[in-house]
Amino acid sequence: MSDTPISAKRDPVRGLVLGLVGLAIALFVYTLIADRMTPSTSQATAQAFLIRMAPEVGGRVISVDVSDNDIVKPGDLLFRLDPRPYEIAVAQAEARVAQVGQTLGASTAAVETAQARVAEALAARSNTREQTARVLELVRRGVYPPARGEDAQASLARADATLQGAVSELERARQNLGPAGAANPQLRDALSALERAQLDLLRTRVVAPSTGVVTNLNLSPGSYLAPGQAALTFIDGRAYWVSALMRENNLEHMQPGTLVEMVFDALPGRVFAGRVESIGWGLGGTAPVDQATGLLSPTKPNNDTRRFPVTLLFNEQPPVRTLRYGSQASIVAYAVSHPVMNAIAAAVIRLRSVLAYLS
Repeated sequence: MSDTPISAKRDPVRGLVLGLVGLAIALFVYTLIADRMTPSTSQATAQAFLIRMAPEVGGRVISVDVSDNDIVKPGDLLFRLDPRPYEIAVAQAEARVAQVGQTLGASTAAVETAQARVAEALAARSNTREQTARVLELVRRGVYPPARGEDAQASLARADATLQGAVSELERARQNLGPAGAANPQLRDALSALERAQLDLLRTRVVAPSTGVVTNLNLSPGSYLAPGQAALTFIDGRAYWVSALMRENNLEHMQPGTLVEMVFDALPGRVFAGRVESIGWGLGGTAPVDQATGLLSPTKPNNDTRRFPVTLLFNEQPPVRTLRYGSQASIVAYAVSHPVMNAIAAAVIRLRSVLAYLS
């Protein structure tokens, strides 16, 4: 009878210890399973295309039409170079064409107009071709629907047709000069010089290639820019993605198309759906980027777990104003369809989104 009170007093302690041990074992087992079925990481950042905006011609800056960190639309003027030297060059080229035309007994007015239209059509087609290439790349990645790619190709076809029409008009104007005049080397040289001068004049206006953000702006009126000298960095806001570093043991069941959810420290309380776009297949040496291979190097010593880069795409692109380039993110990947594990992972990632208010 005397042993009963002692056993009763020891039972709570024993129960607590057993409970803690059981909890530790359960957490250990859950971690082992989750690392493969619902892997997660907080080593992830928002990425976008960065464009170093530089003029194609040199000159002195006469106006800067944006401020640092401005959000701009396609075609918005960023800055202008002094057009006067290029206007003079156009006038000289026009005078040269007129001089040659008079020598050949031809009217140059139609030729000049047609040449200007060809220059404009060339510039428009070049811009449309670049835009189409970017859109098709994003369609290939699944960021845009195929219809967006078809629209872009249709725009490129229209630009090609406009250019062909302008070229045809120019050819008709040249034919009006007569066989001898159209084949005259002096006239062809003068027309080429006029086209170059007109195109250079158009290039004194540097515009935004797409919706995006102006950053790293260090430019003021009076500055001189050489051709190709970067004046600012442009963050292309049409397509953000997330670059995540995942441990090797996270990758067993992950593949392109795996569903993911992402939360950002800068956007607490929000969960963004996405998918795996690609998984890195190689790492380099000990430098941040191995110069011999060009591959991203591991972030851990050789005797520790290495991390491979995984590219994640959004199912719906966040607006430019909501997400910043380089924003810290936490992600979870639903590599295996399991209702219990997926539910736990979904609850954890949502808890992280709420805790982001405190970070």
